Amino acid sequence: MKAKEEYESSTVISNFSINVENYIEAFKKTHEEANRLDLINNRLKALNNWMENRVKTLEEELENSRNDFKTLELI
Repeated sequence: MKAKEEYESSTVISNFSINVENYIEAFKKTHEEANRLDLINNRLKALNNWMENRVKTLEEELENSRNDFKTLELI
């Protein structure tokens, strides 16, 4: 009986160790992926900000061109 209890106890401890190792490995992979996605997200935010500023600039240029055109029409 005692040998069986010791076997079951060591099996539980072994399974627990494997589960902890699997958890740690999964956590590391998830953390690495989160860091990778954070970097991509930051790059995309910067690109989006640049594009928004570029659109504003182009809209201002368009409005100025319209005004210039109207002025030329009146002349």
